[in-house]
Amino acid sequence: MKVAANSIKIRQMNAELIRSVLRQSGYATKKSIARATGLSIATCGNILKEMLGTSEVLEMDLADSTGGRPSRRFVYNQNFAHLLLLYLRQEGQEKSIYTALIDMSGNILYEERSVFAQISIAEVESLISRYCESYPRLQVIGFGVPAVVNKGVIGICDFDFLIDFPLVEYLEKKYQKKIVAENDVNCTAIGCFRGSTDQQAESLVYIYYPKEGNPGAGIVINGRILRGHSNFAGEVSYLPLGVPAEVQRKIQSDKGRFSYYVAKTALSVNAIINPGTIILSGYSFTPEIRELVAERVVHDAPAGHVPLLIFEDDIHDSYVEGLTYLALKEMSCEFELVRK
Repeated sequence: MKVAANSIKIRQMNAELIRSVLRQSGYATKKSIARATGLSIATCGNILKEMLGTSEVLEMDLADSTGGRPSRRFVYNQNFAHLLLLYLRQEGQEKSIYTALIDMSGNILYEERSVFAQISIAEVESLISRYCESYPRLQVIGFGVPAVVNKGVIGICDFDFLIDFPLVEYLEKKYQKKIVAENDVNCTAIGCFRGSTDQQAESLVYIYYPKEGNPGAGIVINGRILRGHSNFAGEVSYLPLGVPAEVQRKIQSDKGRFSYYVAKTALSVNAIINPGTIILSGYSFTPEIRELVAERVVHDAPAGHVPLLIFEDDIHDSYVEGLTYLALKEMSCEFELVRK
């Protein structure tokens, strides 16, 4: 039984390697796929035959002959399945839900942002149901939420209706789709990391300060999200810096207190994780506050151990990039190549 299970796993991994080559190359022959993956031509042929049967892979016109039999060419069908990205966000008093439909290459086919006076599970279900009805190939829903997400259950959260709610189990049962739920800043951090030109960096920390809200951090180490024992890693609003959580929401307009608090948070993260880069994000970071934070971090960090500080106004682009990565990963077998 164990041998059979291992055989299935190896086959899934081989199929994922072939998917990766086809997505990156546009089209390929069995020979070029075998060369790129290290698999035998026979193995590639068997897996491609299965993918052709499900329409996950399509066959193109034969390649031009160079004297022998012309090679069959294959292309990945990026519309084989669709995925829905959805995230809840509160910025100041504005509550919104962003949704995007993507294909298997991560291309956005349709997106929208809806603003609500209040958000409950009814608004979430209404949006998901509409997409499920309109796009029958929808297979995975990637759900981002400003909350601690532990084994699919929502813990500390900016939206009260989700607290202690078994979100993943509930949505999977209701819609019969794969659901991946993740903390908003974890999504943003892995999206920022994967979207950067320097993915050889050992670590990156993304700290987000929502308007009139408490900060949270996403930590990426060696290409993976650091979640912690109970998925509490990154909850920097609980650092014992002498600024209670309820006060943190009110000091963003005070440039002196806010810049001091942000710098202390960055210095604490630097002392514990020592990331190569710390990204600070939020609409409250005026040019003056950015300068004050940077000056204090440079002044208080030991020489030779000053992190690179980068400021961003908004989390959206990296957030979507991260949700896309996590949703597509859910479609593949449960393995990933990690840089050593």
